[in-house]
Amino acid sequence: MPTDEAMLNEAILAARAGDKTRARDLLTRLLQLDKTVSDHWLWMSAVVETRQEQIYCLQNLLKVDPGNEVARKGLILMGELAVGSKDVRPAVATRKVAWSIDELEMDRPRGWRAVMANPVSRSIVYLVGAVTVLGLITGGFFTYQNFRPAVPTPNFNATAQAIGAITTLTPTSSPVPTATNIFNTPTPTPSRPTPLDLLLDATYTPTPLYVNTPHPQAEAFRLGMIAQTRGNWESMADLMQQTIDLDPTAADAYYYLGIALMNLGEYSQAFNAFAESALADDFFGPAYLGRALARLAMDPTADVSRDFQNAISRAGDFGVIYIERARYLIERGEYDSANDDLEMAASLLPDSAEIPYLRALSAFMQLDYETAAELAADAHERDITHLPTYRLLGEVEFASGNLSEAVEWLETYILYEPSDIEMTSLLARALARAGNLDKALAIFDRLLDENEASPDFYLGRGMTYLAAQNFEAAFRDLNQANRLRRNDYDILLALSIALIETGEPGNAYVTLNQTLELAEDLAQETIVRYYRGRALFDLVSNGDVNSRPAAVRDFEFAIDNAGLLPLDLVEQAQTFLDQLNPSP
Repeated sequence: MPTDEAMLNEAILAARAGDKTRARDLLTRLLQLDKTVSDHWLWMSAVVETRQEQIYCLQNLLKVDPGNEVARKGLILMGELAVGSKDVRPAVATRKVAWSIDELEMDRPRGWRAVMANPVSRSIVYLVGAVTVLGLITGGFFTYQNFRPAVPTPNFNATAQAIGAITTLTPTSSPVPTATNIFNTPTPTPSRPTPLDLLLDATYTPTPLYVNTPHPQAEAFRLGMIAQTRGNWESMADLMQQTIDLDPTAADAYYYLGIALMNLGEYSQAFNAFAESALADDFFGPAYLGRALARLAMDPTADVSRDFQNAISRAGDFGVIYIERARYLIERGEYDSANDDLEMAASLLPDSAEIPYLRALSAFMQLDYETAAELAADAHERDITHLPTYRLLGEVEFASGNLSEAVEWLETYILYEPSDIEMTSLLARALARAGNLDKALAIFDRLLDENEASPDFYLGRGMTYLAAQNFEAAFRDLNQANRLRRNDYDILLALSIALIETGEPGNAYVTLNQTLELAEDLAQETIVRYYRGRALFDLVSNGDVNSRPAAVRDFEFAIDNAGLLPLDLVEQAQTFLDQLNPSP
C-alpha cells in the first residue's frame, strides 16, 4: 500500500537522522499491520536498544526472508547462528517493549524505558545503512568496443592489471587493539579499526581477566566488572571511581578505570589512571601495559618499549602483554622480535585468534601473501567475530589477485566498519578490477561526497571510468588527482591513457615522458613505453611521419619485455608494430 510505503520511508529517514524513537513508533505501527514484510524487521533491528531485541528482529527477518544475508551474517557474528546453518530459532524478548510481538497485539505502553545502548545497536545501524546503499547498486561488467577501426583499442582490464588496478597496493600496517575482554582499546586513528568484540558481548576466545580482586567494602567494583562485560563504559568508569574513593590503594580499580576511559576515547585521563595504578602498586604489571597503549593511542610513534618491558617483568604470565608488544613491533617492522613474543603468547594463550592474526599481518607486511592467507584463515576459524581478520583477508586476497574473495571479505568487514574509508576504497578498487563498474563508481561517488577530496579517490574513480570507457569523465577525475598530488606515477600513467583516448596524443606523449622519469623498475618502464608508443602511433596516424621511428622503438621495447606486460597488451603492441612496418 502506498501509505505503508510512505510510512516506511519516513521511518528510514528518522533512523538515518538518529531519531530512533520516531522510527520505532512508525515501524511498530507497520508491524502491527503486517509482520511478514522483511524491510520492517530489518529497520526495526537498527533502532532497538538491546542486543536481545536485535537478535529477535534479525531472527524474525530470517523467518520471513530465509535468504536474507544481512540477517544471517548478523546472527552468525552475534553468536546466535552457526556458520552455514539455515535453521533459525526465534528468540523470546526478555522484556516487554513497545515493538514486541506481545505488545503488537494489544495497546502499547505509553513510555519507553531508558537503557544504556549496547554497542551492537550502533553497529546494526551502520550495518543496515551500508547494506541499503550497497543493495541499491547494480554491478556492471567490462565491455570493449573499437572506437577507431584502424587502431586497436587497448584492453582496459589488462591495463588495470598492468598499472596495479587503480593504485599499486602497498601493504600497510593494519594494527588493531587487543581483541579481549581484558583491554578493549578503541580506535586512536582511522587505521586502527575497532575489533568486533567491542560490538558484541565477547569474542569466541575471551582472555581471562588478569586480576579480579574482591573488594568486600565496595559493591561498586563488582558492578563495574559487570558493566565491563556489557560494554557500558561510562557506568564502569563511574563505578571504578566509587571504588577508588573508598580504597585509594586499589591498583586494579585504577587499572579498570583506565580501560573504561580508553574505550570512551579519554586517552590522557586513561594514561593518568594507569599511572596511578602503578603508583598504588609498583608490581602490578597490567598498569604498565595500560600506560603503553594509552601513550600509543595519543601518539602512535611513541617509544613505549620500557613500559612493555616493565609490564613483562612484573606480569610475565599475562599473555596479552606479549600480544600487544608483538603488535607494536610489527608496526615498526621488527618482525623477528614480534615472532618471539607471539611464541611466548602462544604458550600462555594457545587458543587466541590474535596470535595467528598478528602472524598473518607480519607475513603480509613482508609480502608473503600465501603464508598470510593461511594464518589469517586460522585466525578466522578460531574467532569468526574478529573484524580485523576480515579486513586483512580482504587485503591479502586483493594483493593476490583473488578479486571475488577480496570483495566478499571486504563487504562483510565494511558492513560493521563503514567509517573505514581506506578499506571502502579498496573494496571499490576490487570491484572495479572484477568488472563491477557501476558498483565501484557508486562507492567512489559516496567517498568523494562524504570525505575531503582525495587524489586516491579521484584516481580510483578515474580508472573506473577508463574501464567503463567514459573517457571524458576519466580525464576530469585524473586531472583533478594530478592537481592534488603532483609527480605520482600511477596518476600520470592513468592520465596519459585518458589523454590518448580523448584524442590528445601530443599531450599524452609529454605526460608519458614525465611518467617515464618516475618509473622505479623495468616493469614500470615497459608499460610506459607501450603507452608512449600508442601516443606516437596516433601522431603518425594524424600525419606526423617523424614520430614513426620513435613509435617503432617503443613497441619493440615492449615486445622485448613481453613477460612484464599482460598478454593483451603484448598482442596489441605487435598489431601496432605491424601497421607501422607493413609487409612488402
